[in-house]
Amino acid sequence: MSCSMENYLKIVTPYLHPDLVSPEALSHIQPLAQILPPISVGGFECRLGATQSRVDLQVSLPRLTLNLPQSFLTHPVWQFFQDLCQEWSEPTSFLYQRVERIWMEFDLDGEQFSVPLPCIFLQFNNEIVIDAQSLIETTFRLFNYQVSPLIQSNLRRCADFLPAGAKISHLGAMLSRQANAVRMNVEGIPPIQLSDYLVQVGWSDPTNTFSTLISTLSEFVDCILLSFDVGDTILPRIGLECFFYKQPKHELKWQLFLDYLVERELCTSAKKDALLSWYGFSNKSSVPELWPSNISVGDRLFGSRAKSIFWRRLNHIKLIYQSGIPLEAKGYLGFGHSWVKNNTLLQQEQPKNGSPELVAIGSM
Repeated sequence: MSCSMENYLKIVTPYLHPDLVSPEALSHIQPLAQILPPISVGGFECRLGATQSRVDLQVSLPRLTLNLPQSFLTHPVWQFFQDLCQEWSEPTSFLYQRVERIWMEFDLDGEQFSVPLPCIFLQFNNEIVIDAQSLIETTFRLFNYQVSPLIQSNLRRCADFLPAGAKISHLGAMLSRQANAVRMNVEGIPPIQLSDYLVQVGWSDPTNTFSTLISTLSEFVDCILLSFDVGDTILPRIGLECFFYKQPKHELKWQLFLDYLVERELCTSAKKDALLSWYGFSNKSSVPELWPSNISVGDRLFGSRAKSIFWRRLNHIKLIYQSGIPLEAKGYLGFGHSWVKNNTLLQQEQPKNGSPELVAIGSM
């Protein structure tokens, strides 16, 4: 029996509260999941405002040959993406050595396309220092060598002005949005230096409210990652990705932070409760009728040496800041499949590398 991403979603979607992911939003995800191959790590991007119901799907690709639908490969974007993944799978290649994961994000706004186009994010290897030249060379590959000299210059500034201890963690191409800009995520900048760094690379804040927001957020969260777009200029929208080191069950600050967002009318009370209830695990004994057939093969292979689980976690909250425009909040729900050693104690800590803190011995 063939298996698709839909088979994996059936395990986790019963835990999506309709206040957070409405039946209509889920109906936009399911047709895409039916044609995507089974991918073991993914997530949902949920808008938290009262009038916002859109939910996007994210998936993390394995470093294997990806069997894409033939209908996808008729589109030049997917042809390019297949070549990108092919380079990433070659152990001697530039991308293999620098990129740990490739993520795809699908913008699901209800508009139907015969061939859905992804946004592509490269997650850099933590062991590699990404300097300005490596950053530009990676951008060349991500944009099929169509990068203007002005964007190159701005990318170099973004790398050269990084404070000590900070690094570029992700690089993105928003292909579905036709934006002539590079999405960049930066981690490790102390909150007190975030505003100065952005100004140094060319961003401006006419209302001077950014620093006050950062000061407030730093009282609630454990760390803040910076996300912004680099085009001919540094674009005005800034993403503030707010992380905690532990999951809500073991970290009261999640509750306090979400209460703050509700008070600011950036999140509804119902969506706050849905976010906090997402975390957990599922195994075959709990849903035997839904367990994907391809995973059952692995279960039999590992036998008593391992147990098979689907995990769910609340990954982070993202605030979108733009001077003179109301703040927007998004919640990111992670899920995935892993085989773990039978004597493994499932940890509650927030992962730092995009995967759960489990002793995994294999994944699909």
